[in-house]
Amino acid sequence: MAASLKAKGNSAYQQRKFAEAADHYTQAINVSSKAEPVFYSNRYVNMSPPRHELVIEDCNTALSLDPNYVKALNRRARALEGLKRYEEALRDFTAATILEKFQNDNAAQAVERVLKKLSTEKAAEILAVSRHTTFSDYPSNSAFQTRESCLNNLDNSFLRRSERSGDLADSDRAISADERAVSLTPDGHAHKPARLSNLGNLFLGRFERSGDLADSDRAISAYERAVNLTPDGHADKPGYLNNLGNSFSHRFERSGDLADSDGAISACERAVSLTPDGHAHKPGRLSNLGNSFLGRFKRSGDLADSDRAISAHERAVNLTPDSHSHKPACLNNLGNSFSHRFKHSGDLADSDRAISACERAVNLTPDSHSHKPAYLNTLGSSFLRRFEHFGDLADSDRAISACERAVNLIPDGHADKPGCLNTLGSSFLRRFESSGDLADSDRAISACEQAVNLTPDGHANKPGYLNNLGSLFLRHFECSGDLADSDRAISAHERAVNLTPNGHTQKPGYLSNLGNSFLRRFERSGDLADSDRAISAHGQAVNLTPDGHAQKPGYISNLGNSFSRRFERSGDLADSDRAISADERALNLTPDGHTYKPACLSNLGNSFSRRFTWSGDLADSDRAISACEQAVNLTPDGHAHKPGHLSGLGNSFSRRFKHSGDLVDSDRAISAHERAVNLTADGHADKPNYLNNLGSSFLGRFEHFGDLADSDRAISTCEQAVNLTPDGHADKPGYLNNLGNSFLRRFECSGDLADSDRAISSYRSASNCPTGAASIRLHTALNWARLASRVDPSSALQGYTKALDLVPQAAWLGQSLTARHRELLSIGAVASEAAAAVSAAGQYDTALEWLEQGRSIVWNQILSLRTPVDALRQVDVTLANDFERVSMALEHAGTRDSSRQDLSHQSDQQLSMEESAQHHRRLAEEWERLVSRVRGIPGFESFLRPKRFTQLRIAAKAGPVAVVNVHENHCDAFVLVDGLDEVMHIPLPAFSYVKAQELHLHLNQLLSAAGVRVRDTDIRAMKRVTTSKHGGFEFVLSNLWSSVVKPVLDGLEFAVSRTSNPPRIWWCATGPLAFLPIHAAGIYSKSEPGFNISDYVVSSYTPTLAAIISARESHQVRDKYRGLLAISQPSTPGQSALPNTEVELNIIEEQATKFGVHLLRGPEASMESVIKGMEAHSWVHLACHGVQDTIEPLKSAFCLHNKHLELSTIITKSFPYADFAFLSACQTAAGDEKLPEEAVHLAAGLMLAGYGSVIATTWSIKDKDAPVIAGHVYTELFSNTEPDSSGSAVALHHAVKLLRQQVGDLEFLSWVPFIHVGV
Repeated sequence: MAASLKAKGNSAYQQRKFAEAADHYTQAINVSSKAEPVFYSNRYVNMSPPRHELVIEDCNTALSLDPNYVKALNRRARALEGLKRYEEALRDFTAATILEKFQNDNAAQAVERVLKKLSTEKAAEILAVSRHTTFSDYPSNSAFQTRESCLNNLDNSFLRRSERSGDLADSDRAISADERAVSLTPDGHAHKPARLSNLGNLFLGRFERSGDLADSDRAISAYERAVNLTPDGHADKPGYLNNLGNSFSHRFERSGDLADSDGAISACERAVSLTPDGHAHKPGRLSNLGNSFLGRFKRSGDLADSDRAISAHERAVNLTPDSHSHKPACLNNLGNSFSHRFKHSGDLADSDRAISACERAVNLTPDSHSHKPAYLNTLGSSFLRRFEHFGDLADSDRAISACERAVNLIPDGHADKPGCLNTLGSSFLRRFESSGDLADSDRAISACEQAVNLTPDGHANKPGYLNNLGSLFLRHFECSGDLADSDRAISAHERAVNLTPNGHTQKPGYLSNLGNSFLRRFERSGDLADSDRAISAHGQAVNLTPDGHAQKPGYISNLGNSFSRRFERSGDLADSDRAISADERALNLTPDGHTYKPACLSNLGNSFSRRFTWSGDLADSDRAISACEQAVNLTPDGHAHKPGHLSGLGNSFSRRFKHSGDLVDSDRAISAHERAVNLTADGHADKPNYLNNLGSSFLGRFEHFGDLADSDRAISTCEQAVNLTPDGHADKPGYLNNLGNSFLRRFECSGDLADSDRAISSYRSASNCPTGAASIRLHTALNWARLASRVDPSSALQGYTKALDLVPQAAWLGQSLTARHRELLSIGAVASEAAAAVSAAGQYDTALEWLEQGRSIVWNQILSLRTPVDALRQVDVTLANDFERVSMALEHAGTRDSSRQDLSHQSDQQLSMEESAQHHRRLAEEWERLVSRVRGIPGFESFLRPKRFTQLRIAAKAGPVAVVNVHENHCDAFVLVDGLDEVMHIPLPAFSYVKAQELHLHLNQLLSAAGVRVRDTDIRAMKRVTTSKHGGFEFVLSNLWSSVVKPVLDGLEFAVSRTSNPPRIWWCATGPLAFLPIHAAGIYSKSEPGFNISDYVVSSYTPTLAAIISARESHQVRDKYRGLLAISQPSTPGQSALPNTEVELNIIEEQATKFGVHLLRGPEASMESVIKGMEAHSWVHLACHGVQDTIEPLKSAFCLHNKHLELSTIITKSFPYADFAFLSACQTAAGDEKLPEEAVHLAAGLMLAGYGSVIATTWSIKDKDAPVIAGHVYTELFSNTEPDSSGSAVALHHAVKLLRQQVGDLEFLSWVPFIHVGV
């Protein structure tokens, strides 16, 4: 039945009754038990009018039944040709030709026919980039019916489909076919160059899709072979040169290698010069030459290249008639060149020319043309650039309109769709930045997310779309303040960076944007890790960008901004210097007129302004104002950055006003801040900052001139800033502090208690914020406590509690030791102030606890890193091991001191220092997390928390410990007594902070007059100082006796000791008293007993209660005596001679005959040998010069033969057998007068290193006195069967008495400097 119907169909077909034939074939299909390909293939052929769609559908069915059915392939090809689907038709005709083994001339001719139609339609254009069109030359279409010809044509079919779909598999098939065609074409064949050029096109197309540089290299290789195989004068030579130039241009965009750019320009120039005027390809080759110049301009910023690009494009446009299909592409490229020159120059005429050219390109192109979306995209970008510069929202609307049209004209699945979506997203973003309309931000994100999602992984454009998406999330975050947006921005930027191979020209830009995302999150959260990550990303961007690159100044400026922001948080002046250095480089590299110039000036001005806050150097202030004024003047109204530049200028004026008090500066500051506020849309993330700055300026003017209207304005604007800032924002504590200051100043003027309450509330809220700089929160807690002490004492104690908790956060473990000491210097004597306040409330136990908690912060931090974890190990071995590991690493990192390293040399050295500092901070963060985990274990809740009184009172086990607090309000002694369950409070009404200062100043004057405060003074030439009642040492010592020591001794009911071993007492002093000789207090004009401290007790010092507790515990578990290391330096290079140090060692050697002693004399005592010896022995005696560095106390040192053994080195050590140290050197317990609460001296450093008992000196000692003291001390210590360092304090007490008998009590310079520290 089916066969009969088929026969009827065939008969009707032969009679050209095609409709009747179709009916018979349809019936045959319906009754056939087995589907036959021929039924489908024949059914709708030659219908009138043609039924191409039905033919294609039937042939698809036929080929599904028989993939090698040639007739169906040819019929489907003709139907596709009829529908002008030439790429698909070419594919089918070529496949049919191959299946027929190249024997069918008609099929081969059909291939050539369709290829000609395709070439005409495509206008020899196969490659398009995002914003300019490249013209590639095809070989001529002369018919050659060979196997390699068909393979060559087949590759073009696959290429067209690949370009449309973005499917790399089609590209791979095209390349495979063309490589076979090339390999089948012998060298010397006339068509070899053409096929090589076509192969180059295929590699170049795949390179654009994949970004694989190997494809770019293969493309160039193929083109170069095509050029070299083509003789000069051949008509195709210019075309091959043109294609070679294109390939160099594309590789240059990826590699950034200027040699590629030069190669592109050279090849294109040759192509143009070899092409006669009037030739159809001349405009296209000129356009490619223009693109090559434009590419080099974008890399170098050389306006000459921009001018050359425009000139070439203008020639291309002028040579192309309006009716020519290439005209829109030439106009598009011309517009793109004008747009890029405008971006560099800011010249409105260039922007207008760009838009005009792009509009002509769009208007000349029908909507159905495949390039229309690209031209609309370029037009949208041109409008966008003009909007970015001048802020006219109409331009923003036009940009969006053009981009939306482009997107709508591109069918789903087309490879160009993501690029147009990406540009549309950028257009919405810019409008959002101006209007603040979150709907635009959402639209922008939606468009860019589509672009990302439509782009497969591995596509060369994916990183760029991710980069833009990250920038969109960042802008959204800046408006919303939602940290989730910040996280998304960072995630997108990180993906963009990770997907971009090293060496790619876009990698620095992606890194710089990643750095910006981290920086903005840091500004929101205050997390220093984000600041460090920002600096790392920006640093990489700078280092990966070659000098001379147009983008390098921007990357350098971003790096400087990151350093400047971190400086605000950390106060590390090295960051400030780095910021200014980077900003100055960026500015110098940015030509006048460049659109980025204002941003560079603003960043530089802000960096100078921030440094001025610390330095007080008016030159910095003037530089800041000058740079910020230029930035403001160069930025047009309406520009998104104008408010930020104005705010920076206002800050600069405000800071100078605080220094100068010049009302003009105050008015200028307020004016600039008001403009910044008014230009910033409500809801913008920066608005609170601008309001806060304005409020501060009003407050500053009020403080100087007392106009209550300014006070009201300050409160109003600061309240707005606070209310607009979400909880958890890093800037919120600062805004609350400024609001509190505003209420406080008005309260001081009006006396209205409501203002006082509001101020306290603001300060309390600020100090309790979970984020923000600890130093700011600490100062707000102190403001809270100080104000509350006037109106609400109970609230004041809460404020001080908070302040003390914040001190170790402000002087953070993640900082270098020098930085921590600098921070503590700025904080002041918080513990002493708090203790005085709580003492006034009668809470003496708390006063003692607070003095312990808030003093010797750095020493306690180091000791906390050495905390034994035996108990923890029994509960959690892994956690204990992690804690020990991180603690050891953190202690090592903490001794890094970048301020003492040379920053003037190589950038890689700076990078290494930066990496070390960041590693240090990460360790501190990890350590804090581990401590938190330990505290979460039952029984470990108090792990490393400040010790309570019940834990501290064991410090008095061997004798009372008197902690003497000296404060401006009152002075008190808080005494621990063994067996007493509460602190003994002894008021010291006859003593005061002012008296302590006076006595300290007087002592310094005496010592300077005697020549013992001057480094390298010849000790043997000490001058005798006056001993008159009102002018000498007696004045100092008698005041200490009557005002401090005697009241304490009386309170303890001590009587004159009648034994050779008087009771012991430990002194722990604060403020200026820490530098006064309490141990020598007395009235030495009276000879009878009972008028000096040594008649009653043996005195020792301790920097903290924890130090004496730790030293005693260590001594109790210490192994037996392991020998004495004794060092003498009679003639240290660069120091005055100390001949009696040899006498000193000889005496020690005689005394230690029964015990192990190791001597290092003169040159033997190198720093290395001394440290090695200290590691092997339990006792050490250092007879040498010692120096107290008043500028950098951690550089205080023992002067050994080859170098100084500095305090910074000593504190890194934990000598395993350390027990007793005798520091027979100068100034080993002098300390840093700027840090009286930190005990920054060599004796304390030795205690920290494990020496629980230390004999030291408070000033330079006489060379002849040292052997006397040492001889008697060691005589006592070595008199027993086993040396015991616990007797060292009593031994020193006896030795000093002996020296006093020899030289006389009034020879204070001889005997007073010797002190004992520790157990």
